[in-house]
Amino acid sequence: MRKSTIFFIVFLLILGLTGSAIGCQPGAEKESPPLPPQKATELTIETWEIEGSLTYSQQAIRDDILIGMVSELERGKIVRQQIIGYNLRSREQKTIFELPVDRLVYDPPAVYGDFVVWSSVDRVEEEQQKAAKRAPLPDFDVFLLELQTSKVQQLTTEEHAQVNPRIFEDTVVWLDARNVEGYYNPQRYDVYAYDVKTKTEKRLTSASTAEGRDLSINGNLVVWTDDRHADPPMDIHAGNEPGFNNEIYAYDLSTNQEKRITIYPGNDRYPVIDGENIIWLRQLHQDYIKADVFLYNTVTGKEMQVSTGNYAAYYPTVNGNRVVWADARVSLGNTSGDVVMNGIQGQADIYLYDLGTKQEIKLSSTKPGDVLANPIIYGDYVVYTSVIMIGPRVYVVQLS
Repeated sequence: MRKSTIFFIVFLLILGLTGSAIGCQPGAEKESPPLPPQKATELTIETWEIEGSLTYSQQAIRDDILIGMVSELERGKIVRQQIIGYNLRSREQKTIFELPVDRLVYDPPAVYGDFVVWSSVDRVEEEQQKAAKRAPLPDFDVFLLELQTSKVQQLTTEEHAQVNPRIFEDTVVWLDARNVEGYYNPQRYDVYAYDVKTKTEKRLTSASTAEGRDLSINGNLVVWTDDRHADPPMDIHAGNEPGFNNEIYAYDLSTNQEKRITIYPGNDRYPVIDGENIIWLRQLHQDYIKADVFLYNTVTGKEMQVSTGNYAAYYPTVNGNRVVWADARVSLGNTSGDVVMNGIQGQADIYLYDLGTKQEIKLSSTKPGDVLANPIIYGDYVVYTSVIMIGPRVYVVQLS
């Protein structure tokens, strides 16, 4: 394991809360304009690399344990998959569960407390579906592992795809394709919830308009990306076209009510909720290359702009008062994930915004060609992936 301690000067930018009328809930209060930059402050952080090729979801850390997945390949095919736990304090890694060899897992598992959830598909069926053009998704099912007992439960047996599960306390949610007819790109879904205690399943969406693979749950709220307001409706699209009007929706499990969170003529995507805060990526209307991170507070009903670099490139995440995201403002990279502008490879760095102090901090300092992606945060730990030609590497940042 390679360990390095990095001491550097970062400039803290005091950001105000923006109050654009576009995108706010009707009647939402406007926020004050940004404050001018403040003086530089020294920040000491420690960064180290996790050995091995590890993938993780946005809900991957609990009680200082990072839950991820390791896949072993032979001749380009997956021959072995393991769910592993990495202790962020001791920096020790151990195997938690050996996944069955006859099933494949593509979306990394999610964790809450003593439970881990994932979806998997029969290997043979997946290969057959992949060979067919414009075929529906194969029969993915959702599984739940109890860490203390190592007991695994299969939560779904329905013959269509159930993917991207998330969990909070005793509630598991996932994206479900059972009510979708025809071929869509990206795929459309419903959102379903499952109560682990009562073993009951419930459909949350009234129509199959959950789009992409975006889903998050915290407390009684479930959030997702929804394409019901797309104008014009499209069966196949790139996902980042400015005319495709995705919005963020939420469902309150305590009241059984659905709520539209965003009202904006461009794309709002990749929502994540923690506590009373929902964050997402907003692609600027009629200019999909430019995007920033936005936040909606479910208690105050206020929306604010978190990042102001115009080139937030990947899924943002939030924990407590801290928001992290990958940002390509240096290279002016696009939002489709490759961070390339005019055919020239760019770079992306990790940024953090503190909602309490209203300070933006650049956590990484990369060279051209280094693309940092998939940041997640839990407490004082930030985990991100460096996407380089020799293969992805996973790093941990411990904040002071």
